[in-house]
Amino acid sequence: MNATGIHPVSSKEHMLDPTDIFAVASHEDKEAIQMCVPSAKKNHVSPERMLYSIMIKEYSDPRLIRVRAGNTLFTIAALPHRVGFVRGYNGDTAENYINNLIEFNYAARKLGFDVTVAHTSHDVVRALKVALKRHKVQGVKSHFDSSTKLAVITTGEPRGE
Repeated sequence: MNATGIHPVSSKEHMLDPTDIFAVASHEDKEAIQMCVPSAKKNHVSPERMLYSIMIKEYSDPRLIRVRAGNTLFTIAALPHRVGFVRGYNGDTAENYINNLIEFNYAARKLGFDVTVAHTSHDVVRALKVALKRHKVQGVKSHFDSSTKLAVITTGEPRGE
Protein backbone atom coordinates (compact mmCIF):
# COMPACT_ATOMS: atom_id res chain seq x y z
CA MET A 1 0.00 0.00 0.00
CA ASN A 2 1.55 3.34 -1.01
CA ALA A 3 0.48 6.83 0.08
CA THR A 4 -1.57 7.49 -3.06
CA GLY A 5 -3.52 4.25 -2.60
CA ILE A 6 -4.37 4.70 1.07
CA HIS A 7 -8.12 4.96 1.57
CA PRO A 8 -10.87 3.25 3.57
CA VAL A 9 -11.77 -0.20 2.25
CA SER A 10 -15.18 -1.83 2.70
CA SER A 11 -14.83 -4.85 4.97
CA LYS A 12 -17.74 -6.37 3.07
CA GLU A 13 -15.49 -6.49 -0.01
CA HIS A 14 -12.04 -7.04 1.49
CA MET A 15 -10.64 -7.58 4.99
CA LEU A 16 -7.47 -5.58 5.51
CA ASP A 17 -4.43 -6.75 7.46
CA PRO A 18 -4.00 -4.84 10.74
CA THR A 19 -0.95 -2.98 9.37
CA ASP A 20 -3.06 -1.77 6.43
CA ILE A 21 -5.81 -0.63 8.86
CA PHE A 22 -3.20 1.43 10.72
CA ALA A 23 -1.97 2.90 7.42
CA VAL A 24 -5.50 4.00 6.50
CA ALA A 25 -6.29 5.24 10.02
CA SER A 26 -3.05 7.25 10.19
CA HIS A 27 -3.99 9.06 6.98
CA GLU A 28 -7.68 9.59 7.80
CA ASP A 29 -7.44 10.97 11.36
CA LYS A 30 -6.85 14.64 10.50
CA GLU A 31 -7.01 15.80 14.12
CA ALA A 32 -4.36 13.32 15.25
CA ILE A 33 -2.20 14.16 12.23
CA GLN A 34 -2.17 17.81 13.28
CA MET A 35 -1.16 16.84 16.80
CA CYS A 36 1.83 14.89 15.38
CA VAL A 37 3.18 17.72 13.18
CA PRO A 38 5.67 19.23 15.70
CA SER A 39 7.12 15.87 16.71
CA ALA A 40 7.22 14.63 13.12
CA LYS A 41 9.14 17.74 11.99
CA LYS A 42 11.62 17.28 14.81
CA ASN A 43 12.16 13.63 13.78
CA HIS A 44 12.19 14.35 10.01
CA VAL A 45 9.25 12.09 9.15
CA SER A 46 5.75 12.79 7.90
CA PRO A 47 3.02 13.30 10.51
CA GLU A 48 1.19 10.29 9.05
CA ARG A 49 4.28 8.10 9.51
CA MET A 50 4.66 9.36 13.09
CA LEU A 51 0.97 8.62 13.78
CA TYR A 52 1.29 5.15 12.20
CA SER A 53 4.19 4.37 14.55
CA ILE A 54 2.24 5.62 17.56
CA MET A 55 -0.78 3.49 16.60
CA ILE A 56 1.37 0.34 16.24
CA LYS A 57 2.99 1.01 19.62
CA GLU A 58 -0.40 1.58 21.32
CA TYR A 59 -1.95 -1.52 19.77
CA SER A 60 1.02 -3.68 20.78
CA ASP A 61 0.62 -2.93 24.49
CA PRO A 62 0.04 -6.36 26.12
CA ARG A 63 -2.08 -4.82 28.90
CA LEU A 64 -4.86 -3.93 26.43
CA ILE A 65 -7.76 -6.03 25.17
CA ARG A 66 -8.03 -6.08 21.38
CA VAL A 67 -11.28 -6.34 19.42
CA ARG A 68 -11.77 -6.35 15.66
CA ALA A 69 -15.00 -5.46 13.88
CA GLY A 70 -14.73 -5.35 10.10
CA ASN A 71 -11.78 -3.16 9.10
CA THR A 72 -11.81 -1.39 12.46
CA LEU A 73 -9.53 -2.34 15.34
CA PHE A 74 -10.25 -1.37 18.94
CA THR A 75 -8.23 -1.53 22.13
CA ILE A 76 -9.74 -1.46 25.60
CA ALA A 77 -7.89 -0.59 28.78
CA ALA A 78 -9.80 -2.18 31.65
CA LEU A 79 -10.50 0.23 34.50
CA PRO A 80 -12.28 -0.39 37.82
CA HIS A 81 -16.08 -0.70 38.02
CA ARG A 82 -16.56 -2.35 34.59
CA VAL A 83 -15.28 0.73 32.72
CA GLY A 84 -13.15 0.44 29.59
CA PHE A 85 -11.09 3.20 27.98
CA VAL A 86 -11.32 2.64 24.23
CA ARG A 87 -9.18 3.58 21.25
CA GLY A 88 -10.35 2.84 17.72
CA TYR A 89 -8.34 2.53 14.49
CA ASN A 90 -10.61 2.68 11.47
CA GLY A 91 -9.79 1.49 7.97
CA ASP A 92 -13.38 0.85 6.91
CA THR A 93 -15.93 2.87 4.96
CA ALA A 94 -18.20 5.27 6.84
CA GLU A 95 -21.31 3.06 6.68
CA ASN A 96 -19.39 -0.04 7.78
CA TYR A 97 -17.70 1.95 10.55
CA ILE A 98 -21.11 2.65 12.06
CA ASN A 99 -21.91 -1.08 11.99
CA ASN A 100 -18.47 -1.80 13.48
CA LEU A 101 -19.22 0.54 16.38
CA ILE A 102 -22.43 -1.37 17.10
CA GLU A 103 -20.61 -4.71 16.91
CA PHE A 104 -17.90 -3.35 19.21
CA ASN A 105 -20.48 -2.21 21.78
CA TYR A 106 -21.91 -5.75 21.88
CA ALA A 107 -18.41 -7.20 22.23
CA ALA A 108 -17.51 -4.79 25.04
CA ARG A 109 -20.68 -5.85 26.87
CA LYS A 110 -19.81 -9.54 26.47
CA LEU A 111 -16.30 -8.81 27.78
CA GLY A 112 -17.86 -7.45 30.98
CA PHE A 113 -17.80 -3.70 30.40
CA ASP A 114 -20.83 -1.64 31.43
CA VAL A 115 -19.32 1.68 30.32
CA THR A 116 -16.82 2.63 27.62
CA VAL A 117 -14.99 5.95 27.46
CA ALA A 118 -13.08 7.29 24.45
CA HIS A 119 -11.43 10.46 23.19
CA THR A 120 -13.31 11.43 20.05
CA SER A 121 -13.29 13.77 17.11
CA HIS A 122 -16.39 15.53 15.79
CA ASP A 123 -16.64 12.96 12.96
CA VAL A 124 -16.60 10.05 15.39
CA VAL A 125 -19.24 11.72 17.56
CA ARG A 126 -21.55 11.93 14.55
CA ALA A 127 -20.93 8.26 13.71
CA LEU A 128 -21.55 7.26 17.33
CA LYS A 129 -24.87 9.10 17.35
CA VAL A 130 -25.99 7.25 14.22
CA ALA A 131 -24.80 3.93 15.67
CA LEU A 132 -26.63 4.52 18.93
CA LYS A 133 -29.90 5.32 17.12
CA ARG A 134 -29.66 1.92 15.43
CA HIS A 135 -28.50 0.17 18.60
CA LYS A 136 -31.77 -0.31 20.46
CA VAL A 137 -30.56 -2.27 23.46
CA GLN A 138 -32.11 -1.60 26.86
CA GLY A 139 -29.96 0.74 28.94
CA VAL A 140 -27.60 2.03 26.24
CA LYS A 141 -27.01 5.72 26.88
CA SER A 142 -24.39 8.17 25.74
CA HIS A 143 -22.89 11.46 26.81
CA PHE A 144 -20.53 13.51 24.65
CA ASP A 145 -18.47 16.30 26.22
CA SER A 146 -17.25 18.54 23.40
CA SER A 147 -14.91 20.51 25.67
CA THR A 148 -12.88 17.41 26.63
CA LYS A 149 -13.78 15.43 23.48
CA LEU A 150 -14.75 12.44 25.59
CA ALA A 151 -17.59 10.07 24.79
CA VAL A 152 -19.11 7.94 27.54
CA ILE A 153 -21.36 5.11 26.43
CA THR A 154 -23.12 2.48 28.51
CA THR A 155 -23.23 -0.99 26.97
CA GLY A 156 -26.59 -1.87 28.49
CA GLU A 157 -28.27 -2.06 31.88
CA PRO A 158 -25.79 -1.90 34.80
CA ARG A 159 -24.82 -5.23 36.36
CA GLY A 160 -24.03 -5.87 39.99
CA GLU A 161 -20.40 -5.82 41.09
